[in-house]
Amino acid sequence: MNTRDIISKIDALFKQAANTSFPEEAATFQAKAQELMTKYQIEMAMLNDRVLDDELTHAVVHINNPYMLDKSILLNAIAKNNYCKVIRYRDYCKVFGYKTDIEMVTAMFTALELHMISEMWKNYNVPDHVSAVSWKKSFFAGYASKISSRLAKAKKESINDANSHNGNDSVSLVLLKKDELVQQYYDENSGATRSTTRTVTSMSGYGAGTSAGNRANIGQSSMAGSRAIGC
Repeated sequence: MNTRDIISKIDALFKQAANTSFPEEAATFQAKAQELMTKYQIEMAMLNDRVLDDELTHAVVHINNPYMLDKSILLNAIAKNNYCKVIRYRDYCKVFGYKTDIEMVTAMFTALELHMISEMWKNYNVPDHVSAVSWKKSFFAGYASKISSRLAKAKKESINDANSHNGNDSVSLVLLKKDELVQQYYDENSGATRSTTRTVTSMSGYGAGTSAGNRANIGQSSMAGSRAIGC
């Protein structure tokens, strides 16, 4: 199966997850999407060290205002767990990595950004002493944090499974080399000099965001001037 087929299947699965009214069915569709992404990344890396021949590049991702920075933290959470790195400019981001990984990262971001915004409005309940802006920003931070931790867990489990199947650490070693090459490309081409972090100002918004991120089943049991975004 080629990259375009994988992207099409990921898109279709996320659309099916968004259109069903049954949470268990949505979880199944989303879990399958993450499983496809992870398996394809491992297969590409292990196929004669194919990662060494793939194209290192970068792509522009436009993120709509308002809350462009806060939404871009979700992009970074997905990218860093899928062998990509992100740098933020005033009104857009650049994603650095291998072409196939960038395509899968942007596909997942498109789907989860829609889910994040939808969940934000569903759970919108701002305490009297908190501003609406602070609550929303904190919600987005909580959502991105939860997605990041769950993707990291899924990635680790997938790699451990692949290593166990091979009887050695060959998958980990090839993927480590991939990470190093992406970092080198990023360092040479991004021009990044400092990182940006986000301060949480509403714990109720952050808590609601982490709960929503926990409901966004990404298949953790089935198997990531200009300023860089802090991890």
